[in-house]
Amino acid sequence: MTDLQLGSLIVGGVIVAAVYAFNWWQEYRYRKQASRAFARNESDALLDVPKNMVRSGEATRMEPSLERAEPVADRFEPQFVEPEFEADDLPVQAAAAYVEPQVMPAPVHISAAPEVPPQPVVPAGDDHDALASSLLDPALDFIAEIHAIEPIAALDLPVFRGSKRVQVMGLLSDRRWEACVPGTRSRYKELKVGLQLADRQGALSSEQLNAFCMSVQQFADEHEAVVTFPQRSAKLNAAAHLDEFCAGVDVLIGLNVMAGSRPFPMERVRLLAENAGLARSPEGAFHYRSDSGKTLFTLSNHDHSPLGNTSNGLTLLFDVPRVAGGVSVFDYFAEFAQHLSVALSGELVDDNGKPLTEASLDNIRKQLGVLYAKMDDRGIAPGSVAALRLFA
Repeated sequence: MTDLQLGSLIVGGVIVAAVYAFNWWQEYRYRKQASRAFARNESDALLDVPKNMVRSGEATRMEPSLERAEPVADRFEPQFVEPEFEADDLPVQAAAAYVEPQVMPAPVHISAAPEVPPQPVVPAGDDHDALASSLLDPALDFIAEIHAIEPIAALDLPVFRGSKRVQVMGLLSDRRWEACVPGTRSRYKELKVGLQLADRQGALSSEQLNAFCMSVQQFADEHEAVVTFPQRSAKLNAAAHLDEFCAGVDVLIGLNVMAGSRPFPMERVRLLAENAGLARSPEGAFHYRSDSGKTLFTLSNHDHSPLGNTSNGLTLLFDVPRVAGGVSVFDYFAEFAQHLSVALSGELVDDNGKPLTEASLDNIRKQLGVLYAKMDDRGIAPGSVAALRLFA
């Protein structure tokens, strides 16, 4: 063997050893990063949050002032049918407080935009792209795109790490997009994995985004796929602006009907509520719903306790950004609260116990118009899919 051959062997061996060492070091580094990312004990945004939590656990309750608002044209005027009682059918307390009813036409039922089902059925034709854009929106989501050499089975999709809503869309062989549902037999050449930028818990943080990206990157590496991410700094900035907008319109309006010396008989409350179009839900509260089944406002005990035989106070709640046709629904909401207070001989007050007058309610209505104008300017209609996602 010549010196040249021997030298070539030595150089080749050194190169092979260097490549092996470099690969080992890269694998060690990525494994260490992944273990750090997945070892964090972060709270589950869905499991750890109370059902009715509104941005940091406390909704912004709109307190009316006593300034009279300017009159608004085309005001929706709902009417109610007072339920008729026989004197013998009333509880003793109810009979003592009963006032002769006035018979009026039944209330107009308000329809709202249909709600997107949790597991959408993919429509035919060009509507597939519309479906994808409704479930994933660059204005609301950080979207990672995965391009695979070999199709990826839906059964292989993991639960991607994300502290906020995560949605996965897959591209089928016929170029149709579908929402990826665990347990199906679909296979995808491309995937879009979206992490929502903001919700009622606040804006997406840098740490949360990095953990999500690490999870997606690890999945792509395991399937020899290429993944592309949007610019992280730009998306974090967008998340902060989106959260600022949401905080400015995230308002929960509460009207309270308080009993005087005698509590309200719940049987009478039930009849009044049902006659106005509300229905009692399994958890006990009464809901006024749109034709599509979406809650528009609720009626429950003032102290949040389960409804029993009597009540010392009732609260009506109106979640501003989640209600389509908001101003018209608010008019119905306010008229029902006033009607309820008169029929039960109660007092209509705000959260501070101050009596609410027509001027107070008109002022709230005026403020509602400002909030809904802000939402329209942002392109997020109240009660829309985007609004329901942001204010879930």
